[in-house]
Amino acid sequence: MVSLQNQKVKPYTGIEDVQRVGLAVATCAERVGRFGFVAKQLMLIEAGKMSSVANWEFKAALGRQLWESTLHWGIWRDRIAELRAHEHLIERHVEGPLQDLFQELLHSENDAELAEGLYAVILPAYRAALEKYNAETNPLVDQPTVRAVRHVLLDLDDHLAFGQTLLDAIERDQQAGLSAWGQHIKLYLDAAGGIDGTGPLRPAFELPAPRHRGDFRIPNSFARDARFSTTLPKINPFNETTVPEAMLSKMWVRSQEMTAAELCATVLFEWEDLPYAGYVDLARHCWDETRHSLFGQAALEAEGQPIETLPSWVGYAKHTLPAYPQKRYAHLAIATEANQMSYPGGKRGEWEWCKDKAQHALMTTYQDFDWADEVNHVAYGREWLIRYYCKGDRTKAQAMSDETVAERQAYYAQFADATKP
Repeated sequence: MVSLQNQKVKPYTGIEDVQRVGLAVATCAERVGRFGFVAKQLMLIEAGKMSSVANWEFKAALGRQLWESTLHWGIWRDRIAELRAHEHLIERHVEGPLQDLFQELLHSENDAELAEGLYAVILPAYRAALEKYNAETNPLVDQPTVRAVRHVLLDLDDHLAFGQTLLDAIERDQQAGLSAWGQHIKLYLDAAGGIDGTGPLRPAFELPAPRHRGDFRIPNSFARDARFSTTLPKINPFNETTVPEAMLSKMWVRSQEMTAAELCATVLFEWEDLPYAGYVDLARHCWDETRHSLFGQAALEAEGQPIETLPSWVGYAKHTLPAYPQKRYAHLAIATEANQMSYPGGKRGEWEWCKDKAQHALMTTYQDFDWADEVNHVAYGREWLIRYYCKGDRTKAQAMSDETVAERQAYYAQFADATKP
């Protein structure tokens, strides 16, 4: 009979240093509450800044990172409840130096400032605070938090690796000014006692004058970097007279879903009373639309059509911006996506055309996942617009959606009129 050499099997399921005294439950809960606040603020900043970030790659990264930050917020919310505490340990920081830190970052004035504050100061400090937590807590008694930290760090390492490419791309003649901005953010971080609150507190009178003076407002424009030419009307550069041309047309339409992602980001930032589950769904919706845009970009580039050589449509997000956030979302989730579920045609029809008519393997895969995602988006609209916002009144939600369709038609009519002799 085969037997084990029992003394060679690692004890404590592989967990080491189990006799470390570690942190008390109340201390753990306090720090986890701060981590939760940090993750929530990162989500809001990434959503609030997405439309005004010009660099295409940075914009896309914010679409991903805001969703992952939302998930991290949920991880910390859940863990707080397991530590004999309450979510108020997150929300208590909405007034005070930690909030001031993130308000300063929110009021960064350009892509380089946002990248400096986010990737050179705040995210490295967040990562260091998580590592410090795992080094100080007892890894056996607090194993659920240790595991949570490890999983959040996986995403943060990706965020920081991407962010380093932005920092490396900053023009040398701008670096001195950015260093001053980074130091400005660092001073506000010090005033909060660091991310976890354990550092020495810098007195408020030592801080530079705040950049933020009042509430942040989403800008009335949707930025693209200098490589792109933007258009408000939807001007597809490809016709559909042949199958190859129609295939390029579909790829371009996918690539323009960044404007839908930007719309979704503005809604996420401004819809203040959503339950946590609603923030998760809207954040995922934003990332999905970002991914769909990248589907189109990748497909076009595979055909020798760099996306920056084609018109970049921003009108979809811009025409909805005057509306309140729930109405804005109704245009996306109900007026646009729910209407694309009809068959024949719709999302299933697009997938079938790519598979059977064009026989384009890559685009078939992209359309397959686009269709799957948009089924979920329709469910998000039902949950948060019909059931939650409209209290189950489908007629009210549909009327809100119908208004956006009429407003869209009126908005685009101005461009049609401008082309008449």
